[in-house]
Amino acid sequence: MLKELIKEGGIYTIANLLTKGVSLLLIPFYSDYFTTSEYGILSVLGIAGALTAAIFSFQIYQGVGRFISEKGITLKEQQRIGSSGLFFTLISYAVFTVIALFFKDQVIEYISEEERIQDSTYYWCLATLGLNGIFYTLGVQLKFLRKTHVFSLTSFAHALLNIILILIFALGFDYRIDSIFMASFIVSPLMILVQVFYLKKYLVFYLGKAELKKLFQYSIPLVPAAIAYLVLNFTDRLFIKDLNNSLGDVGIYDMGFKFSAIVSIIIFAFQSALAPIIFEKYKDKETPAELGRIMRLFIGVGSLGILTLSAFSYETLYVFTQEQYFGASVLMPLFYLSVFITGLGLFSGGIHIQKKTHLIPIIVITAGLINVGLNFWLIPILDLFGAALATLISTLINHVILFGVSQKYYTIIYNRSKTLLVIGVFIIFYIPVSYLSDIYPLDLLSSILIKGGLILLYLFFLVKVNFLNFDQIRKRLF
Repeated sequence: MLKELIKEGGIYTIANLLTKGVSLLLIPFYSDYFTTSEYGILSVLGIAGALTAAIFSFQIYQGVGRFISEKGITLKEQQRIGSSGLFFTLISYAVFTVIALFFKDQVIEYISEEERIQDSTYYWCLATLGLNGIFYTLGVQLKFLRKTHVFSLTSFAHALLNIILILIFALGFDYRIDSIFMASFIVSPLMILVQVFYLKKYLVFYLGKAELKKLFQYSIPLVPAAIAYLVLNFTDRLFIKDLNNSLGDVGIYDMGFKFSAIVSIIIFAFQSALAPIIFEKYKDKETPAELGRIMRLFIGVGSLGILTLSAFSYETLYVFTQEQYFGASVLMPLFYLSVFITGLGLFSGGIHIQKKTHLIPIIVITAGLINVGLNFWLIPILDLFGAALATLISTLINHVILFGVSQKYYTIIYNRSKTLLVIGVFIIFYIPVSYLSDIYPLDLLSSILIKGGLILLYLFFLVKVNFLNFDQIRKRLF
């Protein structure tokens, strides 16, 4: 399993690094071209788009991915499930578009602050939501049918063409925020055609009642969970906007969060590879122990990675952004850690394997409510840092509970005491490495040397307690 995961996850990682890594290169352009208020508008519109996708997709794509990848499924069943999911998604987004046009003025009034969102921006954003929803839905089919190369190539082409057109529309025509959505409006249909070409064997003109019922039974419980995840992940921006009355603060906050994409790139890549493998092999007797070894590797390598990234948060902002965003450096270690904890959801598959998806909304909504309460309490006291801390705490609560419940339905075999030891030592290293310059001001060279020494010491600890064993990893791969 590890060999398959490394192979397919490696392909996804390379694709994601090329895709989102290229997107990250736009950060200097964004920070220089857009005002903090404009960047805040983009952030708020992104939240609105994510909320739309969570509700109007009905999470059907998750059901499609779950069922088309099962061992023993026939081509005809794959066609009916995938096609029913696709056509329902088309209808659903069409209904949403009509509703959104009807309530245009009310939506714009609510999400605007010191700078009003233009009608043209709203229309362009609306036009791209459905297209991106279809692109993502077809991408899920490619991923769970394990067409790794096609999924990766279409994702990369989608990102690269978007970047090229954004630069043309922004720098050549000065369309400001509209440039982002205009580019997507052109690129997404082209990539959808490519996806359909490679999925033509699996798509037919079919919308089946029985298939939709099966998909709904699995996916509908995930809708409130998806909304709760948005509350968990994006409430902080909305509270900042409303409590501080500033889209500029939202822009600074979101810029800091942008760099956590470095972690999510790798996590998403291995999640894309691991989920289909788990659904295909969960009945094999060696799978629980193999997943435990993979989880150990994830925690070891992942914790070392975010420790390194957190250590150089200020330097990252200094290189890639403008001075008005430097204050986000104290937020970035919390963002990195939140994304890393979210990645542990890779190992909470028991709920999905046993089709107990009705439990997920209960857990995530509880965590979402905790997040709302923490934001309301901490932002007036700690400002932007309070928002980031609220998200970290509620994310931790959510994924600890999810993992515990999933273990009851599908037990992953791992060394609990050693894992807890590593997590405890990581926390001891994490605070001084992340906030050394804030705790005790040092010159740049001394700061880098001390942080680098602590990171190497943590690596030595991981190897010493045999949490990372490179010889074992090599033997399993070759």
